[in-house]
Amino acid sequence: MSLNRRQFLSLSAGALAVLPRDAAAQTTRRLLHRGAGIHNMMNWGILQEGSATRYAPRPFETPRNAFPEALAREFAAAGFDFIRLSLDVGPFMQLQGSDRTALERKLLANIGRLHALGLDVLVDCHPVEQVPLYSPQSILEDLESPLFGEYRAMIVRLAAMLANVRTGRVVLELMNEPLMNNAAHRTQVMVWGAAQLSLHDAARRAAPDLPLMLTGAHYGGISGLNDLDPSPYADSNVLYSYHYYMPLSFTHQGVDYGTPDAATSPYVSDLPYPYDAIPVEEIEAALEARIAAAPLDAGAKAAAREHAQSILGRFLADGWNRQRIEDDFAIVAKWADRHAIARERIVMGEFGVTRRSGKLMGAAEIYRRRWMSDVTHVAASHGFGWSIWDLNSYQMGISRFDDETRLDRELVSVLAMPG
Repeated sequence: MSLNRRQFLSLSAGALAVLPRDAAAQTTRRLLHRGAGIHNMMNWGILQEGSATRYAPRPFETPRNAFPEALAREFAAAGFDFIRLSLDVGPFMQLQGSDRTALERKLLANIGRLHALGLDVLVDCHPVEQVPLYSPQSILEDLESPLFGEYRAMIVRLAAMLANVRTGRVVLELMNEPLMNNAAHRTQVMVWGAAQLSLHDAARRAAPDLPLMLTGAHYGGISGLNDLDPSPYADSNVLYSYHYYMPLSFTHQGVDYGTPDAATSPYVSDLPYPYDAIPVEEIEAALEARIAAAPLDAGAKAAAREHAQSILGRFLADGWNRQRIEDDFAIVAKWADRHAIARERIVMGEFGVTRRSGKLMGAAEIYRRRWMSDVTHVAASHGFGWSIWDLNSYQMGISRFDDETRLDRELVSVLAMPG
């Protein structure tokens, strides 16, 4: 029988009514309510010795890939309900034969271990730039290229495999933070729209009922989601994601990405939240003291001072406080209402603030907690789910500094948690 696309999706949605008893029972609880990411288990795969492009046959078998079971157990007990498990797509695309089979079995085993703790799993296809060929920019450069075809084939394999997970508490995210090189926002929206539709339809043919996570273009932020046309997915079992790191000068203190909106090394730090929590003069004096003490020559200090003052000026002028977050999240809520999308189908898939440690000059903990509190409570007030970036990294993790196997309970206490 020949079906058009809308008929196929409609029948796929109807098939939910005939799931096996155990899977049908699992659909009654909300998916992806409060979670966090784990980025070290299956990302940044180990490369073969001496190679910059070829992955080791077992790319996730090092100490850094260890599963933080004690931390995840405490995480679940605290009231969180899911893990966003990021996958380096390179090994899943490159490895073949028994190596690929072992890789896929490892993914299923990791999902099983998280499920055993009562945690749902969002499998996040998360391209990274360690091997440039498998970056999002390369994958999306030409949608008719063999590379995009290989990525789509990987999505099909993952969808078919995850559809057979008996608990049913698993979601597949088609791509994290899609991005094209040197393309305007409108171009990003159009190209990613075509790419995501292609990936969705391929996954649907392999797994008619599997929940899929969709996102907007251009890093998957609010502007990308607001420009996403969800009408092709109206009859499909999908959720929608947006990421939130605003303002970047606050959330990424101590990180230099070489962009005008990011802090330059550790000089622009000690930014408060809300923006007016301490006098401007104190912020400026601390900034000047750090630059004055830096091991830079006079010219470099002048350049750092100019750049830092520019970042600080924008941060203060934008007036970042809870109302600014309310205004941003209202854009998402209006988009959902405009398209008749239930709020619980929207997840703030990443958010967080760099934390201060011996490795990084991040935000002061008092301001980090205030921002995290406001972001989760505003999201919850709209009915959105959320996922912290991430559970156990030194940059933005929510584990304790003195014991990485334990949760930072003081931080968790200010989040929008049950009770």
